[in-house]
This record gives sequence, C-alpha cells and structure tokens, in this order.
Amino acid sequence: MRGAYLEPLWSHLLDLRERLAADGLGAAELVGGAARDPKALSRGRSKVWKQALEGRAKTAPMRWTPSRRLSKRALTGAWPRFAVSPQGPYEAFDQVVDLNRHHGQRATMAVTDAVAEATGAQVGEAGGDVARLLAVRRAALTCGVQAMGVRDDSCGTLGEWLRQPVSEYAAVAWRQTAMPADVFWQDFLELLGEVGDFGGPYRQEAELFVHAEVQGDLDLVETLACALHSEYALARWDFRARESLGHRAYAQVAAGAVDQFTATAAVLGSQDGQPLEAMVLSALRRGDAMTARAVLQAGDRPGFHRDWVRRRAIELDRELDGEGHA
Repeated sequence: MRGAYLEPLWSHLLDLRERLAADGLGAAELVGGAARDPKALSRGRSKVWKQALEGRAKTAPMRWTPSRRLSKRALTGAWPRFAVSPQGPYEAFDQVVDLNRHHGQRATMAVTDAVAEATGAQVGEAGGDVARLLAVRRAALTCGVQAMGVRDDSCGTLGEWLRQPVSEYAAVAWRQTAMPADVFWQDFLELLGEVGDFGGPYRQEAELFVHAEVQGDLDLVETLACALHSEYALARWDFRARESLGHRAYAQVAAGAVDQFTATAAVLGSQDGQPLEAMVLSALRRGDAMTARAVLQAGDRPGFHRDWVRRRAIELDRELDGEGHA
C-alpha cells in the first residue's frame, strides 16, 4: 500500500500491531469468529476502501504519520543544538506571516514580500554575529516551507524566492559557530528534502554543498545520507528516500570525488536522472571520459529514467567520438 491517502491507514495499522504485541495478542484473537463472517468482512472492507476518512474519525497515528513526523523533525528538530536557536527569529517571522490560514495567489505575493523584508531586517540586526546569522537564515527557510503549505503559489513567487535563502544559508560560515558537523549536515540534508519539494535547490544542489564546504566532511555526509535513505524507506517515503541518494551524489560532485561516482551511480540506478547527469558533467569537466561513461553504464538498470540513461549514453558516445576520445 502506497500513497498519501493510504499512509494514515498504514500508520494506524503499525500502531495497532505494536499495541497488540505489547499485550500478547494477535489480530485473529482480537476479531475471533468475525474473521469468518462474510457480512462482517464486507462491512470492514467497505469502511477501509470506500468511505472517506474524516478528520474526527482519525486516530492519533493517522494524524501523526511517519512522513509527518520526519518532516517536523526536518523543519525544527535540530534547533536546540544550534549555537543560537532559530526559534527566536522564527517567532519574529511568525508575527509577520500568518502560517495558520490559506493564502490566495495575490496574498501569496504579499507574503513573499513580507518574508523577504523580514529576513533582510533580521539579517541586518545580526550584523557580524555568525551564530545569529545562521539562526536567522535557518528560521527563514522553515518559515518559507511552511508558507508554501498554506498558499496558492500559482505565480511561483514564493517558490522562486526559496531558491535564494537556501543558497544564502549554505554560504554562512557555520563552522565558526562551533556547531557539531554531524548536527549541521543532518539538518542540512533533511532541510534540502523539505525545500526540494518546492523546487528550492533545483539545479543548484551541488553548488549548495560547495558553499557549505562539504569536502572535508564528505565521509560523514555520505554516512548520514545513507542513514536517512534507510529511515525514509522504512517509512515508505519513497520519493524522499531517492532524494537522499541524490544528495549523496551531489555532495561527491561538490567534493570532486570522481573515484566514487560509479559506485554511487550503481546505487542510484535510473530512478533519478539529474544526479547521474551531474556526475557525468563533473567527470567530463575533469577530462575523465571513462568515468562519465561508467556512470551511465552503472545507472543502466530498471527504473523510471532508464530510457533517458540509454539515450544519454548514446549521445555521450557520439560527443566523445567526435572529440577523438577512445
């Protein structure tokens, strides 16, 4: 069972299984003879598959699903471990932007202006305090993501605005704040997933890792990305799990770890073409045609973008043959 509609049901089922196991019960013991009653089975199936799930009928696990818990952690979970918590700047943003009601298209344009103006004001107040600046930039991103959830951004102004604060946040000299590297990178990776839902890092992913100075922490970032992939997969958040593998590839591109591209491409497969292309282009810029070809060969596995991978491999062969590469 997959999909946003089914996740509340699955989350409820997980909670039910845990509570039954804690009391030493199984589903068969719970329902007893009803399991052999055709009418009871028909009514049960109808309730699950045909009836809409009303808000008042949802249990706590239905409202607080695995993906929602992970999303909440990504937005604010690391804040207590910042040198200066983003909570204070966030509360200032919350006074400027109403995050509790829906905004139409015109109102969304005004919201974007308000967030941008409030961000500029708080950045100015931070002055040369790097820890304070990091907190302000981080709070602005959470505010922007939450605003996207209550807006009609048909004009694209808010989504386009998100691209700039992501880049500005990555460029803050976070190491000067004595923030633990594992805390920063865990939060950074999770944040990219949240902002990525609205196109914030699109086509600047590797650049963001360059700004954040990933080169010295590449092994740590890869470990954290793999752990997040496993966590997202366990929560059946398939799209976010694929994104975490892509972040691993972008980090390697930013660090110039060409020798790791092929192994990463084999893990990625053809589910996501953009990280593969980033690795191919990075290898070509370094004059490593062999690795560029190897990346596409490793990614040529069953997946959504397999046809693109094969077409790209043919195009690359033509380009390289025309340039006289063996």
